[in-house]
Formats: sequence, structure tokens, C-alpha cells
Amino acid sequence: MEKRKRVNLTSQRYLKTKKSMLYKAIILGTGLLSSSLLFAADNDGKTVADKNAEKTSANKGDAVLLQAVTVHSQRLKDKPESVSAITGEELQKFHVNNFRDIVNRIGNIRTSWQNPNTTSIFVRGVGWAAGAGVLDPSVGVTVDGVSNGISAIAALSNFDDIESVEVIRGPNGVNGGKSFSVGVVNIKTRAPSFTPEAKASLTFGELNTVSYVATLGGAVIDDLLAARISLHRETADGPWANKNDSHYTWRNTDRTNARAQFLFTPTDNINAELAIDYTPTGREICENCFTFRDKIPAFYDSINPATGKPYPVNYAEDAFGKIQRRWFKQKTDYNIDDYYSHSIDTASEYPNTYATRGATFNFKAALDGGVFHSITGYRDYEFSQGAGTHTPFEWLRAPRGTQTEYEQFSQEFKWSAALGNSVKYETGLFYFAGDFPNTGQTERYGSDGGAWYANEAQYNSLDINAEGRQLLLNSVDGLIVQSKNKLDNTSEAIYANLVWEATDALNINAGIRFTHEERKTTSRNFIQTDGFAAELNPASVNDVILNGFINNPTNGSITTDAKGDSIINSTAQIALANSVAQKYFNVASYNLLTSVQQKQVADAKAIRAGRIGALYQSVEAEPYDEVLPTTNLGISYELNDFNTVFASWKHGEKAGAAQIVGATPKGGKSFPADTEKSDSFEIGSKAILLNQDLSLNTTFYLQNIDNYLQPIFVFDEVQTTQNKNGINVYTSAIGNVPEVQTKGVEIDLSYSGIEYTTIRFSGAYTDAKYKDFKFLAKPGELGGTSIPYYDASGKTLPGAPKFSGNLFVDFSYPLSGGKLFHTNLNYNYVTEFNNDPSLSRFATSGPYGITDISVGLGRQDRKFDISLVVKNVFDEDTGFKTTWASYKPGIPRWVGITIDAAL
Repeated sequence: MEKRKRVNLTSQRYLKTKKSMLYKAIILGTGLLSSSLLFAADNDGKTVADKNAEKTSANKGDAVLLQAVTVHSQRLKDKPESVSAITGEELQKFHVNNFRDIVNRIGNIRTSWQNPNTTSIFVRGVGWAAGAGVLDPSVGVTVDGVSNGISAIAALSNFDDIESVEVIRGPNGVNGGKSFSVGVVNIKTRAPSFTPEAKASLTFGELNTVSYVATLGGAVIDDLLAARISLHRETADGPWANKNDSHYTWRNTDRTNARAQFLFTPTDNINAELAIDYTPTGREICENCFTFRDKIPAFYDSINPATGKPYPVNYAEDAFGKIQRRWFKQKTDYNIDDYYSHSIDTASEYPNTYATRGATFNFKAALDGGVFHSITGYRDYEFSQGAGTHTPFEWLRAPRGTQTEYEQFSQEFKWSAALGNSVKYETGLFYFAGDFPNTGQTERYGSDGGAWYANEAQYNSLDINAEGRQLLLNSVDGLIVQSKNKLDNTSEAIYANLVWEATDALNINAGIRFTHEERKTTSRNFIQTDGFAAELNPASVNDVILNGFINNPTNGSITTDAKGDSIINSTAQIALANSVAQKYFNVASYNLLTSVQQKQVADAKAIRAGRIGALYQSVEAEPYDEVLPTTNLGISYELNDFNTVFASWKHGEKAGAAQIVGATPKGGKSFPADTEKSDSFEIGSKAILLNQDLSLNTTFYLQNIDNYLQPIFVFDEVQTTQNKNGINVYTSAIGNVPEVQTKGVEIDLSYSGIEYTTIRFSGAYTDAKYKDFKFLAKPGELGGTSIPYYDASGKTLPGAPKFSGNLFVDFSYPLSGGKLFHTNLNYNYVTEFNNDPSLSRFATSGPYGITDISVGLGRQDRKFDISLVVKNVFDEDTGFKTTWASYKPGIPRWVGITIDAAL
């Protein structure tokens, strides 16, 4: 009964009969069913699947399962685009379940994040958006037909029940889902089945790693209702312990995932699947929480034209000078060497917390004229950062940092049918709403804040007597400043695409999509808590009234300003100034303070004003409202039964942003970002060679992107002036780079011509550059001048190695008594690339190659297996400097044991 349902609901495509009498039929599995089948007969009447089964009949183990790679390659043979895939079985062998490790095993796609909220996914070197979690991703992630509106959801999720992962490069959307301008990762999970299933996996290893996965499935009501339930729990210590607090380690793992699926088949022509998943709050101290500090060089790279020599660094305004101030030397068991030691030594640190949950409902009905498909999805996501100062001091007080609340809803209706014998088409409607009810930043300042954020002159003014030190202590202690944003993003689309079998050898694919994109943002920046020194607030900041008194910012006078003009304070403000004199100096009125004392008050107020920053009342940004086209035209031509060449052109557009960045005297400043436009050109070949043992796909590509959207840094002249330390201050924003180009070649290869062995390789050469970008924020080493930007035109984009590749080898050998020995190797290699959005010359990573191995023994029927897994076998150092003043350690070697059992 189940097989009949599967056949009725699959979409069949028959290749033309050739002189060799080769018949190929590719049966594409639906979103509800788990198998892709390939039948191909040649002169002896045997199918490719038959030959592969004969070749590996002795194995009946892992290599058999990995034939899915070759099958999948052949299934995609006629698609005129660059596509790569990996199977769930391959991932399972190495205890790979987090998103970053999964996609890094696929050609020309990489990820980079410091915590899930700052995830970047980039294909062909483009898509970097670290720290801009509210920005629509350029590279999307779709799970069982439902697209994620932010990349953080995938980064947070563990995927333990994967059937396959597929990467489609270039603009997409004409086949449905959310449109993405650079690429999409399609994750297909294992679907419920009427076949009984019960299995479990336990992994334990170094760093107190304990991970278990349990799956139970089968028929609830025969031929009508099936269920599948999966549970995963993983905990592990991080590689770095905290000297001050043994309760937490850095880069620990704390993740739980639960998933329940139900398959309903009331008739032969109807399938309905409901999936519900839940990831409760986990607490992890992530990679961004332990960037080690390095002392910066004594000179900037910038040359002083007057002397012909580099500008010197003012160490007094750098951390090097600050940590040696008398205030911090009071802690006699901590010194400058401890500050720069590559270790964790903090007294105030909270873990990051995050959670997500969602539901997907897939309904498919095979009707007389075609197939109707409805996909409904809901998901939410929560994140809160916990970072402190990463020292025993408390100039920043945990928990602080970014907070994000997000929820999305999507609905899609598809219709697939045929027009005669040579044309097949698909059309659909898509709706998506992705809302951030609250996203923003919280800064909590502690008792050491005044001594840390004071510039040299302010510190020297205050740290001379008890009264000044009390002002220094109170200036920001307990102050909490928050920014809050509410974002409403909606997409409404209509799309259609068709495949025309123009001749026996020539196929033409064409698709078009129109998407109405709206982006609305409301923001405000405010003081949540005044702390211990509300009396030191400014009178106002922009359109926010704080009721502080007005004084001369240079000498502290409340009678005349810097220009010599009279200062007007209200009666209440004069009373407040007098209370400052009484509180800190035990003097009845402010005018009785000495000039030195008034100067101390001015300095304390300036330190506080610098931490308060640019406040503004709730304000709406200029909305974004555009209709964006997506087009796709591809041609594939069969040279013979086993070789196809193709060419394609794809055009995609990505919605701009509505945002508030900084403020004017009247309030928040709207800073809109424009539409990103991308054109991708591909030519390539897809071949099955060497007696059908070798599958080889090669793609040459060129992609031009105008108004490339990425996080940028906007020079903050007001904050720079307030800080008075000669160091440029930037505000993060989403902006447009005028022109970006990426070009290169991609190769995907799978080979099964060696007995008991399967080999898969994916590699790429990528040349991704800023063609026109004259205003990139300067990295630290280019400081020393007041010029905030530099011309990055011609430079390689961050996160884009020239060469990258992944090699996977599986060897499975049958033993007597129904046992199976297997060993696997995975080698991932990248050449040097830059990790800094500002392209600091110090922030390079690689080249390096990471080797993972797995060696195991089990039963051929897969009912029991035990494996030794070693990740980063040679303990390759993947650490790198993130700027000229910080270093991020790599991930060391890990050894563990995995036990799999099934009934």
C-alpha cells in the first residue's frame, strides 16, 4: 500500500530512447516521502542500480548507503545549474549535526559566526553578514520546504535526522519558497514511514561530551497514519576553563532538540505530513566570549606626510595604558601580563541563551490534471547575549549585549502539471511574514566603568582625590542604556517555471517570479536605569529630556559656556547642581566649588555622556516597499547518454532595509538601504564516466552584484567628539556596496570504482572582490588620522578563500558472521582568507586542512555498530587574529566513541 502511494505521488521524467536502448527514469521523491530512485537499463538489460548493488553486494553496509550520492548526482543531471549534495549517512559517520560543520563539507559554501545570532552563510565568497541578524540572508536555508527568514535559526538547530542536504548556487526563487539572491541550502529530513523503526545512538568523548539520539517510528494506524519521534540531547564542556569560576567553560555545548512527525494518507492520492520541533533554552558561552587580547603595535600603518614616518599609537588611550591605571592596579593578583595572556580569567560572565520552535504542515494531492502542494510553516527564535568584560573587572556588567525575538509565518500553494508530452510547468503563490517584536542592544555599566571609559585627561583629573574618585566610580556605575527595534517584514510572491523538452537532447528551463517586499522599522534609544548618578545626566540628548543641569563642558562652570555666553539653568537645574556639590564635596552650593572641583564634575559628566550616547524617542524609519523580479533561463544539452552540458542565466534581487542609525537633534536618523541586484552566469557539464563509476560535475560561473548589502560601519562624528581620545567611533548599519563580483569554477565528483570504497570530492576556485567600494571603515592599523574610511576596491571579500575543497572516503569491508568493518576519512582544506569585515591585514586565517577519521565495527544489517571518531586528527591550529589587537583560538582535536543500535 505504501509503495503504491509513493509512486502515485512522485513526479516522473523519462529521458528519450537512444540507439543504445538506454532507458533512464528519474523518480523525484516528494516533500513527504524519503526516497529518490533511479532506474537505468543498458544493452544487457541491467539497471545502474542493479550494477551498483552487484558491485557492493558483499558490503551490505555503509558503502551501499553512500551510493545515494551518485544517485543524487544523476537525479540532478539535467538541471542547468550548479548543485551539490551530501547524504545524511555521511554526516552521521562523524557525529556531525551542527549546521556549520554540515555545510562546510559541501563545495564552495562556508559559514562564519561567533554565536548563532551573528551567523553568516556565504556561497562563492559572498553573503557575509556577521552581526546583522535582522538582514535578509543572501544565502537562505530551507528545511522540508519552509524557508528560514534569518540564518540564526539554522545555526542554533542540530540536525540528526537528515536524509540529504543540497546547495543550489546563484539567485533562486522561481521554484517557490523564499527568494535568495546568492544561493540556498535545502535540508530534507527523514520522513515518517509505515515500516516500524526504533534506533538510538550514544556518543561520549573528550571534554565530558555526552550526546544521545533516539528515534521511534512506524504505523499508528496501518496504511492511514504513521509517526516518527526523534529526541536529541548534547552536552559538552568547552576547551577553555575560567580561572575565576569553575561553573562555566568557554565554547561549551548545551543543546536539546525534539521532533515529532505524523504522516496521514487517507487515499492513494493524498499525503499530509505535520512536523513539530522544539529546541528549549540552551546556555552556551560561545566563541565571541573569549577572543584573546594582543598588545597592538607601537605604530599605525598610516604615514604622517609631515615626517614621512608612521603615526605612533597613543598607548594611554588604548587598553594597554588603561589596564595599568592606578585604579586597576589595586587588584594586586592581576596585571598587564594577565590581561594579554591567552586564557580565560573573568569574574562576571553569563552564558548566551537561545531557543527555537516551529511547525510545518505539508499537504499534497495528486489530481487528474496535476499535483497540488500546500506548505505551511511557523517558527520563532529567541536570543540573549551574556557577555561581560572577560576580565576580573566590571566596566561592563553581564548580562549585556544583543537581544533578539523573532517569529515567522509562511504559506505557499503550488500547482505542478504538464502541457502535452514535452512541457512541464509549476506555478505558485507564496506569502511570508518575518517579524522582530523586539531586537536591540543592552549596555550595563559597572563600578569600573568610569575608570575604563575616561580618556587620559579625564582620568588624571578625577583620580587625584577621594572626591574625584567618587565621581569616577559613580559616573556610569549601574547605568543601563538600551536600544529597541521593532521590525515588520513581509513578502508576497507569484512565480512560474517550465521545462520544455525541445528535442530528444535539448531541454530549456525558464522561470519568473515577482515578489512584493515590505520592510518597516520602529526604533528608540533610551536610558533604562540611571544607576548611581542620575544627577550627572545631560539636560537633554537630541529629543530626549533628561533634566540634568547645563554646565561648561570644559571647566564645569554653570554660569558661562565655552564661548563666554551666559548659561541658563532653571531653578530645578540649579538645585540639582547644588545637590552635586553637596553629595560629592560636602559644599552647600555649586558656585562654592573650586575651579578644580568644577572641572572634575565636567569630566564625570562627559564620561557619562559618552556612555549614554545618542538617545532618541520612538521613531519610524523610512519604509522599504518594492516589487522585485527574479528570472531564470537555463539550457541543457545531452551530448550522449552520459554527458550533458548546460548554460544558465539567473537574475535575483534582495530587499533593502528600513533602519534607524544614530540620531539628529530632532531624533533618530533614518538610513535606508537600497535593493541588491544580482546576475549570475553559469556554463558547465555533468558527466557519468568510467563504466558509470564516476560522476563528475563542473561549473564555471560569473556573478555580478550591484548595491551589495552587507554590514557597514558609519562614522559617528558625535560620539568620536564626545570621547575626546582621538579614536574614530563607528556605528554598525546595513549598507550598500556599489559593485561586487565573484567568479570561478566548482567541481563535484563521486567515484565508486574501487571495491568496497566510495569517494566524494567537492572543490572550488573562487575570486570574490569588491569591484567598487571606496568607503570601507578603516581597520585598527590604519588609524592615527581623522579620515574614517579607505578605498577597498579590488580587495578580496572577507571569508572568501581562493581554493577550498572537501574529500570524503568510505571503505566498508564485510567480515564473516554478518559483521562489517568500516573506516571513513574526511579532509577539509581552505587557503588563506580574511576574517575581518574591515579587512585588517592582521586578520587572516589559513591555509589549513582538517582531517577527521572514523573507524568502526558493526553488523551488516546495521542493527549494531560501534565507532571511534577523531576530529582534527593532527590537531591543526585554526586560530587567527581577528584584528591587530585580538586573537581567536581554533578548535582542538577531539576523540570520542559512537554506539548505534536498532531493533
